Amino acid sequence: MALPPKISFLLCTRNRAEVARQCVAHILSSSRQDIELIVRDNFSSDDTSALLSGIEDARLRLYSVKENQGTLSFFEIPKLASGEIITWISDEDDFSLDEIDFVLEKFRTNPDCNVMFGSVVVGPAARRLQFEEKTIDDPVRACITALSFSGCGGLFVRRSALPAAHAFRIGSPEQGYLFWNYYPVGFFASRCVSDKLITTSRTVVTQARFGRTTNNWSETSAPDRVRLPHYYPESTFDRLASNIANIFMKKMTVAQKLRASSSAVRLFWLQSPSFTNPELISLLKENYADRTVQAYVDHIGRRGMADRFGRFCWALKSTIRLAPAVVSNIKAWRRLMVG
Repeated sequence: MALPPKISFLLCTRNRAEVARQCVAHILSSSRQDIELIVRDNFSSDDTSALLSGIEDARLRLYSVKENQGTLSFFEIPKLASGEIITWISDEDDFSLDEIDFVLEKFRTNPDCNVMFGSVVVGPAARRLQFEEKTIDDPVRACITALSFSGCGGLFVRRSALPAAHAFRIGSPEQGYLFWNYYPVGFFASRCVSDKLITTSRTVVTQARFGRTTNNWSETSAPDRVRLPHYYPESTFDRLASNIANIFMKKMTVAQKLRASSSAVRLFWLQSPSFTNPELISLLKENYADRTVQAYVDHIGRRGMADRFGRFCWALKSTIRLAPAVVSNIKAWRRLMVG
């Protein structure tokens, strides 16, 4: 008899059949019977569904949607989970299966904690997203840490905390963009986090496969709508506006909201030099076609952001127009609240 799952692995994929198959095979190589793996195929045009349907394992559950829902898939897939703890994983990643007991024990011994981050290794150069071994018990720091998360794998959320994220009627990628920009997993972290957050230096996810990125999650359901990818300056501004709206929609004191918003703006300013950072360009070349990278470089040049003064001016202008953008986002959030 199958055991009730203690942890649910959530995989959203599109048009990377073999990459997804390898990811699924890795998770199911675990002998544990108290796990489940849920795959949501985001309207693939290749043989993803057929290939995964050939895998016989009671721990695997497959779902397909009838249109490309973009990042909305990440919002919908947790509704299918039944594990006590849920975690998202990219089809390019291998999860460190030996760390499952460690993760579960952390949640067991910290019943007042809903969110945990683990360290991640990404890219052919094995870059590390490294967390410290610590407990953050400052609500503002916990919120900002959650809002700053830009990945997929490495986040763990207590399923009982999900209603805080699912308290909105989000029905399209366009609506989703107002809530999480390109970072739905970070959205869940920020909505579900309590006053306490756990991080660990242990590596829980390693990128093991390198499917060429095609901006699947950037696409919209409206063919006449063009949205810039997540690494463009305009997208980082949109994310800042949605993050501050998120902060003001949380149950925090006014002082805490102001502190968190100030921290978010400061991080935005600190990020502005990175738009021409050689390391960013190198990372883009690892994941995108040369013409895509060159288009980004050309865009930065046209915006006058190739030098320090140009980036300063852009950040200043963005900060000046931030308040109206935040107010607009808050109004959208309130319109879409459940109840």
